[in-house]
Amino acid sequence: MATNNRILDIAIIGSGPAAFTAAIYAARENLSVTVFERESIGGLTGTISKIENYPGFTGTGAELMQTMRAQAESFGAQTEYGECSALKKLPSHFQLTIDDEPLLARSVIVATGSQRRKLGIPGEDLPAVSYCATCDGPLTTGKDVVVIGGGNSAVQESFFILKYAKSVTIVCHSALTASEVLQARLAAEPRIQLITNATSQEFISTNGKLSGLKYTLQDGKPKTLPTDFAFIFVGMVPATEFLPQKILAPDGSVKTKSDFSTAIPGIFAAGDCRAGNIKQAIVASGEGAAAALSASKYLENT
Repeated sequence: MATNNRILDIAIIGSGPAAFTAAIYAARENLSVTVFERESIGGLTGTISKIENYPGFTGTGAELMQTMRAQAESFGAQTEYGECSALKKLPSHFQLTIDDEPLLARSVIVATGSQRRKLGIPGEDLPAVSYCATCDGPLTTGKDVVVIGGGNSAVQESFFILKYAKSVTIVCHSALTASEVLQARLAAEPRIQLITNATSQEFISTNGKLSGLKYTLQDGKPKTLPTDFAFIFVGMVPATEFLPQKILAPDGSVKTKSDFSTAIPGIFAAGDCRAGNIKQAIVASGEGAAAALSASKYLENT
């Protein structure tokens, strides 16, 4: 690892809007900053098929994150792939374990965001069951697709999937909770069907391939919906499993003070992983900027 032979001023864990905004602000303060990402740059934001509500930008999530990364790196920030599996406070700095290798930093900004919540039903590990429409949408060409979920993400991604799929059926555990604007668009799209108050029970496979979704309605009677491909959008959980329990809320989110610091001095948090965060890219960016400024002030005083 390029940075494990020295002590970083700020290690940023995650690579979404909070992370790269923090990197921009910190790097402009001439602090040594590295952003660490375990999977793909941008996290979940990088998988969004269309962003319309980020001021000054319209396009895909991947395009937004590429732009933010380039801006951060233009000020000297670095980006590295690597999974942080542990974070430990030492007397004068922090030790992070990145891909099983130790790395030292004077301060840390946790901006790991959220990860997709799973249903926990049989068959969920089949190859044709996905959590990312941007990643796997092209694989649905000409297929009948099921989308499980009833919020904004489920509906928005259903429209994206229609670029490829023959049809989409949204299966929702309760009533649809998507915004009125999205529900109006949904009602006007004949290729998207809606099944509400349905509890998904099992993904059915035939010869190792997904062939249907077994579900029950309120009467408890099992039904089977034939499908070739399925997507799951049933909410998020904080990606914080590696962090000290001292800074976590019961739901796994990071507890912070008004300056985005935590119960462990020198650790800050921003974005979707933070308790109380409003899960929007623009909010995450604002929190990333504030966390970087607080981290810079902390470094000045230590």
